[in-house]
Amino acid sequence: MASYTVSCGGHITLLFSIWKEARLARSQGSRGAGFNVVDGVEATVRHVGTNAPDRPAELSQGSGLDGRPSTVEPGDVRLNIVSMQGTPIEHSEHFYIDLIEGLRDARLLNPAEAFDIEVVLALPTSQGFGMSAAGLVAVARALHAHSKIGREDQYLRVAHRIERIHSGGLGDVLGIAAQGIELRLEPGAPGAGGKAIGFPSSQPIVLVWKPDEARHTSKYIDDPQWQRTISAAGEKAVRTLRLNEWNADAWSDLMLQSRNFSQASGLLEEPERMSLNSAVLDALRSIGLHTRVYVRLCMLGVSVAVLPRRLDEPLQSEEITLIADALRTLEFGVRETNISG
Repeated sequence: MASYTVSCGGHITLLFSIWKEARLARSQGSRGAGFNVVDGVEATVRHVGTNAPDRPAELSQGSGLDGRPSTVEPGDVRLNIVSMQGTPIEHSEHFYIDLIEGLRDARLLNPAEAFDIEVVLALPTSQGFGMSAAGLVAVARALHAHSKIGREDQYLRVAHRIERIHSGGLGDVLGIAAQGIELRLEPGAPGAGGKAIGFPSSQPIVLVWKPDEARHTSKYIDDPQWQRTISAAGEKAVRTLRLNEWNADAWSDLMLQSRNFSQASGLLEEPERMSLNSAVLDALRSIGLHTRVYVRLCMLGVSVAVLPRRLDEPLQSEEITLIADALRTLEFGVRETNISG
């Protein structure tokens, strides 16, 4: 049976506003800005059987992801979702089942086809790294490679809708579609009202998080007070960023507006984020690299990104290693990666 493997990097939002009142999930989302990273999700989709829709359901023999024969029913979807530690992630299958049902409803997949799907994460969930969106996009693109029906943006629209139905990321799918360092100008799904622009970069960076802390997006976007403070700060930042051309020269403006947003929104004031941010800054001072980097919150986790001050002066591999080692001694989660796009 044919199989398709697709990787999709994570997406990190630095600032945003909340647009979730539209009746249609594809029209909900956010304005904001952020960047894509190389590390994220690898999805393998294996087609394991098909019965014609007008035939009665009957058992067929397929081969599972472990290579052993297995019995599958028409339309079956079997999922194996693996964390960055190599352990199964429970209770997240519904994201991918809903994605496949959405693609079937849109006639982009044959409803009688059965699949084995493996999703492997390289970053933690609920830490602002866009893992749910990256997983949905990776699986959607693998299924598109299999079906060869329609256009990619049709698959991304379904992925965006599933994110919103489950109160996941507001603009991660749109940000992933824009690539690189992105500015989301209008909320919504790619090709369905969402508008974003991006410019390429391949900067080495370091992601840092508190392993014992996590934040689900819904905690903030479904709370009226957080909605008001976040959206006011996010809209102000986006209005400023869109005044100038969106290219590498906008990096310093993005860094300034992301700092202003984290303060004005109140997100930096939460004790867990504040302590992480302070500890990372102190560690960078101790190794003499605080003047080479910015430290910015990843929305909406208890996490930060250590970023270069100038895109034309990338962090060197020795500096990245020194930063990562210093932060690991504090028992933070640390991942060396690159901005992608």
